[in-house]
Amino acid sequence: MYEIRYANIDDAKILGEIHSQSWKLAYKGIVPDEILNNITTEKRQKYFEKALTEGWEEDAIIFNDNKAVGLICIGKCRDTDKEGSYGEIWGIYLLPEYWNMGIGSELINWGISELKKRNCDKVTLWVLEDNLNARKFYEKFGFEHDGTINEITIGKKLNEYRYVKVIE
Repeated sequence: MYEIRYANIDDAKILGEIHSQSWKLAYKGIVPDEILNNITTEKRQKYFEKALTEGWEEDAIIFNDNKAVGLICIGKCRDTDKEGSYGEIWGIYLLPEYWNMGIGSELINWGISELKKRNCDKVTLWVLEDNLNARKFYEKFGFEHDGTINEITIGKKLNEYRYVKVIE
């Protein structure tokens, strides 16, 4: 039913569409509207074109009955306090009409499996403090907040929590 494959440059537009639509709904009430209103498929497409061309991000797309409905970004952990055995899930995004259908679970399990194949024994991810739905989702898969908080600015000051999971 689901197919997951790594994205290529030809996928940049659909990645931009998924990312922008997901962001606008997932972060409503967390990130200021003026920021969310400025996120467009075209701007995100340019971001993914650059990321895929320069190879600093690995994106994969999940298809439901041949329709691209979500994406996951994975790679080495970017945190300087973590050694090479750590992988990172940089983000999971789904078209909003596909939320709560088990597709996010497919993506996270796939991402963890891919990182395990790369000899990662732990996975990190960052999630906004106020994004309670995402935090509950990650906690369901055994991720735990390790106490690390990073203050970022996306139109206003926000806290990100680092979550960690040991891969078994």
